Amino acid sequence: MNKESDHVKKSPFRFTTYFDSIRKRIISWVSTDPLLKGVVIIGSGSAITQVLGIVFVPIITRIYPPNIYGTLAVFSSLLSILIVGSSLAYETTIPLPEKDEDAEYLLILSLSIVCILTIILFVILIFSGDFLAGIFHFEFIKPFYWLFCIGFFGISMYQILTYWTLRSKDYITITHTRISQSISGSVSKIVLGILSLASFGLICGDLIGRMVGISTLGRKILPKIWLSIHNFDFHKLRGLAYRYRKFPVFSLPSAFVNVLSLQVPALFLSGMYGFEIVGLYALTFSMLVLPVSLISSSISQVFLGESSEIFRHKRDQILLLYQKTTKKLFMFGAPIILTGAVISPILFPIIFGSAWKEAGMFSLPLSSMIIAQFVVSSTDRLELYGYNHWELIYNIIRTFLVLSGFYLAFLFKISPVATVLVYSLIMTIMYAVNYTLNIKAITRVLQKNDVTIKN
Repeated sequence: MNKESDHVKKSPFRFTTYFDSIRKRIISWVSTDPLLKGVVIIGSGSAITQVLGIVFVPIITRIYPPNIYGTLAVFSSLLSILIVGSSLAYETTIPLPEKDEDAEYLLILSLSIVCILTIILFVILIFSGDFLAGIFHFEFIKPFYWLFCIGFFGISMYQILTYWTLRSKDYITITHTRISQSISGSVSKIVLGILSLASFGLICGDLIGRMVGISTLGRKILPKIWLSIHNFDFHKLRGLAYRYRKFPVFSLPSAFVNVLSLQVPALFLSGMYGFEIVGLYALTFSMLVLPVSLISSSISQVFLGESSEIFRHKRDQILLLYQKTTKKLFMFGAPIILTGAVISPILFPIIFGSAWKEAGMFSLPLSSMIIAQFVVSSTDRLELYGYNHWELIYNIIRTFLVLSGFYLAFLFKISPVATVLVYSLIMTIMYAVNYTLNIKAITRVLQKNDVTIKN
C-alpha cells in the first residue's frame, strides 16, 4: 500500500520533470539559432493575429457582399503597386550598413522621398485622377483619392520604420504592432460596415489596420532622427544614396514588376468578370494564404536580418542558411495549404455565409502557386548578394508571362477558374526559377569570397 502511494506521489513529479526537461530543451534549441529565435518571437504574435483574423473574417463577410469586397481588392492592388516606389527602394538598404549613423541617414533619405512623392501623387490625383479612373474603368475610386494619399504615406512610413526595427532585431516590437494592426483593422471594418458605409468603410478600415504601429516603431528612432537633422550632412546623404544606387536602379523596377505580377489578377479579373468575381477570388486567396502568410512574413523579416548579418561577417554560412530555411518552409507550408485547398469549397459557405459559396472554386487552382510563393518569396535576397539585375530581368519575364496568360484567357473567353489556373501555373514555374537563381547567386558570392581570401 505504501509502495503504491509512493508511486502515485512520484508520478506527477515525474511528469513535471519530464515536461520541464522538454521546455528547457526547446528554449536551448531556439536560443542557439538566431533565425529560429526571431521566427518564434514574431511567429507567436503572427499566430495570435492569425486567430484574430479567423474570428473576424466571418463577421466581415456577412457585412460586406462579394462585390464590395472586390472594390477593396482593386483599391489595395493599385495602392500596393504605388507603394513599391514610395522611397525608391532605399528602405531596404537600412539593415545593410555596419554603422548605425549610415543607417540613420538612409532612413532620413527614405522618409524624405516618401514625403515628396506623396505630394506629387496628391497633385496628380487632383488634376488627372478622373481621367485615369475613366481609362481603367475604376470610377468607384473617385471619392477615395484622399485615402490613396493617406494610405501611400502611412503604409510607406510603417515599412521604413519596420526595416529599422529589423536592423535592431527588436522582433518583440514588430510582434506587438502586428497584433494591434489585426485588431484595429478588423474592428474598424466591422464598425464602419454596421454604419452602412459600404466600400468606404471596408477600405478605410483596411488602411487603419495597415498603418497602426507607426508611433510604436518610431518612438525610439524618430526623436533621434530629429536631433540628427540639426547636424545634418547633405554630402554624406548624397554619398550613401550613390553607394546604394543599385537599389533604385535595379531593385525598384524589379520590385515594381514583381508586385505588378502579383496584383494583376485583381485588376484583370475586375475588368473581365466584374467586382463580384474579384471578391470571391480575393477571399479564397487570403484564406489559403492566411495560415502561412504571417509566418512567411515573419520568416522573411527575420531571414533578412540574419542573412544581412551573416553576409557581412560569415559569408560561408549563407548557402546553408538558405537551403535549411527553404526546406523547413516547404515541409511546414505544403501540407497546410493543400489541406485548406481541399476542404475550402465545403467550409466556405458555412463559415463566411451563403453569398460566398462559390469562392472555394479557386482554392485548388491557387494551391501550387501559394506553396511556391510561401517557400521562395520569404528567402529571395538576390539584391543582398549583389545580383539586383538578375532579379529585375526575372521579374520582367515573369510579369510578361502573367500578362500574356491573362490576355490569352481574355482572347479565348475561358472561365474565371481556368484563368486563375493559368496564372497559378505560370507563377509556380517562375518561383522555381527564382529558387535556382538564388542558389546560383549565393554560389558565385562564395566563390568570389574564396578567391579574395586566397589572394
